[in-house]
Amino acid sequence: MLAVTVASAGTAHAAPLTLEEAIRQSVAHSPQGQVSAARVEVLQAARAAADTKPDPTIDGTVENIGTNGFNQVQVDATYNQRVERGNKRQARIELAEGDIGVAQAEALIQRLDLAQQVQELYVEVQSAALDLELAKSRVEIARKLQVEVKRRVDDARDPLFAGTRARTQLAEAMVDLELAEHALDAAKARLALLTGSDAAAISVITAGFLEPQPPEVALDEFASIDLALYEARSLRADANIRLQDANARTDPTVFGGPRVFGTGDVALVAGVSLPLANRALNRANRDRAAAEKRQVEAELAVERFQRRREIGLAAERVEEARHEADAIRTKVIPGAEQTLREVRAGYNRGGFTFLDVSTAQSALHDARVRMVDALSEYHRAKADLDRLTGRFADLVGGN
Repeated sequence: MLAVTVASAGTAHAAPLTLEEAIRQSVAHSPQGQVSAARVEVLQAARAAADTKPDPTIDGTVENIGTNGFNQVQVDATYNQRVERGNKRQARIELAEGDIGVAQAEALIQRLDLAQQVQELYVEVQSAALDLELAKSRVEIARKLQVEVKRRVDDARDPLFAGTRARTQLAEAMVDLELAEHALDAAKARLALLTGSDAAAISVITAGFLEPQPPEVALDEFASIDLALYEARSLRADANIRLQDANARTDPTVFGGPRVFGTGDVALVAGVSLPLANRALNRANRDRAAAEKRQVEAELAVERFQRRREIGLAAERVEEARHEADAIRTKVIPGAEQTLREVRAGYNRGGFTFLDVSTAQSALHDARVRMVDALSEYHRAKADLDRLTGRFADLVGGN
């Protein structure tokens, strides 16, 4: 009864905007993607820098400059190269890749958050569209009732105030219709801000809105999505620990080069230097890296606990709202519709008063409004549940 395609004037032939397409457009339109891409590029450049060996140096010295002339002068030129030990380069690369993994996981979560915002706004448009249909139905019923009341007043079967009241109810219904139209336009404008499309060209389908389904979700279904960030942080912490272990080994510097004497003779100079290890500093750095790893594990445990609870609550909200909407649709609305038909038929025969008809009309409208409100709550709770379970992870891109 309320399933309609909502479209603006002039867009009757436009393809309806699905929720999935709205999410795709929003992700493509959002500047956050450029920020995330730039951040990954920076980290990739840092990885390339980590995959390099230490820079060599060239040293030059002049010795034995005295008053006996230049025969005793010695000029040395050496090429120096530090030799890394402990697989430091690979450890640096893994740490840089860990930073990239964290950035990509955070970017995915940002896109999932955006998808939730789009889903909530899409639900808002659907709800506003159904409210508009209810307002139109109320105007239609009020207009028919006003015609019936006018006929009875003209026949002196009802008092004049009945006609006045009927006209007032029609005016109220017309005002509510204008407000519903404005609410739909405003909801579409808010959705258009995220999708980057023209609000006047947006059309949505409300059929699926009226068909709530029971939630089917495992309490640990969120693990592959939001926990990916903690997994990335854990991998980075492991890489940092390996880097600190590699830094425990000192790196020798080898050097060699010519030595030129003032007499013109030339000799070769070569050697090696080995710095002394600062074990206290290295131990402190490794302890800090290990503490960061334990912190990530503790945060992961907290996140698991909170998310499991949030998923359970969201699933409960979904089911509660679905049950309410189904109960109203199957038990309340049919009775209210039958009551209105019977009261109107009796009113035409003179068996009921205008107040009886007005009350039956209001009861039907209120039942329909309550059903739409319950459906709106269902879809809002479903948006929360979809976000917690990462339903649109593949849609927004997992890389």
